[in-house]
Parts: sequence; C-alpha cells; structure tokens
Amino acid sequence: MKSLIVVILIFAINSQAVEKLKSYNIDSTQITISGVSSGAFMAEQMAVAFSNTFTGMGSVAGGIYWCSQGSSQKAQTECMGQTTSINPQIQIAKATELASRGQIDPLVNLRKQKVYIFASPKDTIIKPPSSDKLYDFVKAFTPEENIVYEKTQAFAHGFPTLNYGASCTLGFMPWILKCNYDTAGEILKTLHGVTTAPVPVLEKNLLSYDQTEFGNVQTPLFTTGWIYVSEKCAAQEKCSLHIALHGCQMNPDYIQDQFAKHTGFNEWAESNNIIILYPQSAKMNGNPYACWDWFGFTGEDFVTQSGSQMKALKAMVDRLKN
Repeated sequence: MKSLIVVILIFAINSQAVEKLKSYNIDSTQITISGVSSGAFMAEQMAVAFSNTFTGMGSVAGGIYWCSQGSSQKAQTECMGQTTSINPQIQIAKATELASRGQIDPLVNLRKQKVYIFASPKDTIIKPPSSDKLYDFVKAFTPEENIVYEKTQAFAHGFPTLNYGASCTLGFMPWILKCNYDTAGEILKTLHGVTTAPVPVLEKNLLSYDQTEFGNVQTPLFTTGWIYVSEKCAAQEKCSLHIALHGCQMNPDYIQDQFAKHTGFNEWAESNNIIILYPQSAKMNGNPYACWDWFGFTGEDFVTQSGSQMKALKAMVDRLKN
C-alpha cells in the first residue's frame, strides 16, 4: 500500500501544469547556490566552476571540492568520514589546473564570494572533518571574514529546519530534520544579507517547471523541478536568485516535493525578494539514489563547466536571468 501511495503522489506531481522555465529581473550580483549532502558537494563544484556567476555558496553536511577524484569508492570512504588521507593542497592544485586550462572560471572570482558551511558533530553519514577539509579549501581563495562555519549544532545527517521533518537526533527520510534551527535563514543571511523576517508562503508561488529541455536521461535530471517566485519577483521587480540542491534520496522518487516546500527557504524568499530554484536530480546506472554528481557517474568532467549536470544547472541560471 505504501508503494502505491508513493506512485500516486509522483503521478500527481507529474500531472501538474508544467511550463518552461521563465526569465525574471535577476540582480546579477546576487546569485547564490547551496545544497545538502550530495547537493552540498555539487553546490561547491558549481560555485568554483562558475565563480564569475555565483556570489555565494552554502554547504550543509558536505565536503571539499573534487574530494572523490572521480571514484565512488573514495567518495564513500575518505570523503564521508575517513578524511585523514585528504590533503586540501591536492584539491587546490586541481582547481588551479582546471582554471589555467579554462575549464572553470578564474579562481580570483572566489575572493568576492560569501560562504556558509554547516557541519554537525553528530553527523554519522558525512562526518564533520569532511567540512573541515572544505573550510581549508575555501579559505585558500576566499577571505576568512566572508566565511561562516557553524559546527556546534548536534544534529543528525540532513537539512535542519525550525519545525518540519524527521527526528533531529536520529535522521532518516525525508532527510529534513525538525531541529528548531533555521538553516535556510542562516544561509540566506550569510549569502544575501537578508534582514526582513520570513512571512507565510503563498502556495501559488511554488511552480513546477520542465527540466527535460536542460538534459536527458544521461544528465540525469528528473522530468520536473520547482521554483518559488515571490509576488514582487513575479511582477518583474529586481530580485536575487538562490539555487537550493537536495541530497541523495531527496528527489521526487523518494520525498516528492518536501524539499521544495518545507526547508524554510520560501518564507525568507517571499519577504526578501528572492527567487528559489529547486532543480531535481534523477536516478541512473551508477546513481540509484538520485544524488547530484560529485563522484563522476556522468563522466570525468563532472567538476568542470562541461560536466552534464553542471551545464544543465548553469543553463537554468542563464534562462532565469536573461
């Protein structure tokens, strides 16, 4: 019965009116990205590869850029907990090499970025030393005064919220945790400097959009994604843009639209003129849990501008701001 309910819910999602992604009046100096777990690794990849576009990055339960070096085994061992063998100088050298080849934007752009890193000492899936390595990488390029590193909150693995989700201390699907902690707010305060208190969302402002034009089954992307467009942004007032990336087992196959509805971003977006884009990854061979590609299942170029998921996400950003 439970599996039947999930199928019905996914069918309902896919049956909604789905339109092509539209363009809005986006402030090009206020385009940021964040993610949780695999989404956090992907957010860091995007922020580094397209540093001319992104002015901020948030990582929740993530790790260092190019940590896996294209190896799923390394991703599941060293990157998720056995971090003593990780030398950030290797990742720094890799980024420098890719920039010199023009495969990612010049690293000098990272000086302007704002960064928020969240790591819990109680996370047993992606352990906090992974974020320590990320911090070492980031501060090699970004001034320390631009970095907020929160590592005192003792939560399980997942995305902490004020009042929605699974047990804060246990952690399981939907990997959204009811912790009385506003992670979305902390990210947006750091990356966008928001000051206006969040307000209730308007359900009609959370829209479904077609992702098929941005990739194919090898990208891979779920057929649809979500976007929250506040009232003023819909009226073409100048707005900021934030991309929020889910983690493994958090796409519609697993948790339907819960990440887009209940992480807390939309409430801040409505009161602070921000558009929130929720792209959705998909399952494929080598990626049964619909993770974002931080270990090379789409190809060796997964951290560069030519990586299939990287190109797809950048194309979405370009559509929104044109």
